[in-house]
Amino acid sequence: MAAVLDGLDPGPELDAVLEGLSAAALAGEDLAAYLRACARQQARAESRTLTAMHHLGRARAGSTERYSGYDEFSGDEVAAVLCWSRSMATRKLGLADDLEVRLPAVGEAVWEGRLDVVRASRLCEWTRDVPDDLARHVAEVLLPVAASLPIGELIDRIEQVVIELDPGWAARREAKARRNGRLILQANPSGTATLSLVDVAATSGLAMRDRVDALAAAVRGLGVLTPIGVLRKEVAERLLDGSLAGLDDRAVAVLLAAEYHAPGDDPGPDDPSDGGPSGRGPDNRGPDGPGGGDPRDHGPGGSGPGDRGPSDRGPSDRGPSSDEPEREPQRSGGGDEPGATRGTAGGGPSGGPGDGAGQGLLDLPGLVGEPEPFPALLDGPEPGPGRVRAGVGEVRLRLSTALGLDDLPGQVPGYGTVLADHARTLVSRYRRGEWRVVCTDDQGRLQHVLLARRRPHRPRPGRSGQRCRAIVELHVPTTLLAALTPTGHGPWAALLAELQARLAELPRAGGPPAATAADLYRRRPRVEIDRWTRVRDRCCVAPACRRRAQHSDLDHTLDHAWGGPSLDWNLGVLDRHHHRAKHHGGWTVHQPAPGHFRWRTRAGIHHTTRPRKILHEPVAPRPAATPRPLPDDEPAWTDDDHPDWRTRYRRATGLAEPEVTAPAVHPDDDPPPF
Repeated sequence: MAAVLDGLDPGPELDAVLEGLSAAALAGEDLAAYLRACARQQARAESRTLTAMHHLGRARAGSTERYSGYDEFSGDEVAAVLCWSRSMATRKLGLADDLEVRLPAVGEAVWEGRLDVVRASRLCEWTRDVPDDLARHVAEVLLPVAASLPIGELIDRIEQVVIELDPGWAARREAKARRNGRLILQANPSGTATLSLVDVAATSGLAMRDRVDALAAAVRGLGVLTPIGVLRKEVAERLLDGSLAGLDDRAVAVLLAAEYHAPGDDPGPDDPSDGGPSGRGPDNRGPDGPGGGDPRDHGPGGSGPGDRGPSDRGPSDRGPSSDEPEREPQRSGGGDEPGATRGTAGGGPSGGPGDGAGQGLLDLPGLVGEPEPFPALLDGPEPGPGRVRAGVGEVRLRLSTALGLDDLPGQVPGYGTVLADHARTLVSRYRRGEWRVVCTDDQGRLQHVLLARRRPHRPRPGRSGQRCRAIVELHVPTTLLAALTPTGHGPWAALLAELQARLAELPRAGGPPAATAADLYRRRPRVEIDRWTRVRDRCCVAPACRRRAQHSDLDHTLDHAWGGPSLDWNLGVLDRHHHRAKHHGGWTVHQPAPGHFRWRTRAGIHHTTRPRKILHEPVAPRPAATPRPLPDDEPAWTDDDHPDWRTRYRRATGLAEPEVTAPAVHPDDDPPPF
């Protein structure tokens, strides 16, 4: 039955077959094929519905002729028929118009059942401010693979392809958006407020996030049990409200921890959303959001571990890599309601730097007679005036882009795509982090993982940067690395010479680190094997999950307790949710070849996941005869602006003054609505 259903295209024949079947009478692969067939048929029905909306929004009374386009009243027609709000009807009309006019190839894929409406809508939404010719090129490149990509990964690929097609236009769009940047304070129904910095540079936003993450981790290391997401919010709040002015990072961590441990404040357990039963579970870090996964990914994201996983410092690192997810004992105590504040690292901004800062200091680790724990907690000494703490960031880009040979975009896991210039800025910022050089074959598959011992030479002495736990991942085909001439790349010459010398000593075919006898018995893998496995898998290897590897566990496919060795062919990256699904949810997994996983769910359905490509074939640029227009997103002018601000702003930014033609009005006419 599965083969019959998978072989039918959406239409009357498939509908007749589905009408003769009952989901209650199917099991295993037949049930999965039935669901896939229903999804294809639904795509055809939704395509037909959107086409009907497209015509109704432009319909004329008593005629099959249509208006040339939509106007402000088109949505009212659809809203009245379907009892929708006007805003919802307008959004649907926009999608219908995209599939009919702007991206007809995407609309055709939906009609044929090759693409669902959710992915089609993401293709439309994430190319909405892109010129029509670029948007069609994006669809042309991604349609063959769009149906097989998780939603978040599809969005990442859209961003990458847009930049690769016209990097100059993407840079102009980003610069214009930054000119429109603003700060917004919005009241919430709960009585709280949301403070947003809109349209800041990607590098600035990542620097702010990394600094808050580093300080929150330091405070957490001093015994503060506030849920990590709430703790990050409180650190950011105190940094902005001025109550920590004049304090360095060490003093900030001491103050917040001391206020948390102040007498009369009984710390309670973490919010279950921060870890479930173990109390530490998902690290709701920045863009990953609660529950793990990219917030743009509407598919299964899973929930990852509360720690950051092994950070390549040896087998004693944080982050369980065992077969059974490790649990911490339940913390007892009354505690506050989850999310309630305590003191300042949980108690609001009322206390200044001197209020309560001395209470409980003697009980905190590393404060008296132990000066060393703080550099470890805060990733090094104070960075110095005007320099931000790097935190635990990660950036991925091609070595050729870092060298300035091309302008292909980079990736920040958990955030998204960044322009080449921003990626180079992050590489410079993370100069003292861990640099991984990932060599691939000509098809973009993993061959070698090398740790760079050298860094590009800085022209100015004494500005080598502070130590940090950030990761820089440079991707390069092995053939390109061997062909580069080190002396032609200035500050990078020493690093390139070192890499080429080490590359000559490695086997041509590449592969994981050589196994030792101890690897057969040790529970945690060596740091080299841990690093190789995380680079190979890129993210959680469960079907449709894309939780990043650095926030996930390492699982023994054959449990260590049953003799499974801690070697790459018996290890795989699993986020905390899918790790538990394997041990408690009835899912089973086999690894017939390194990086290839065969899953069997508790419903008896089989799935296969394979290693992802490290490098995708770059998309050839598609230049235009004249510069492509930028999206029309002028700043939101307010009554607080200077009366002459529009003209002054346009002169300062080089924007042309718009031509305004007043409509002809008869002096006897009344103003609308008459």
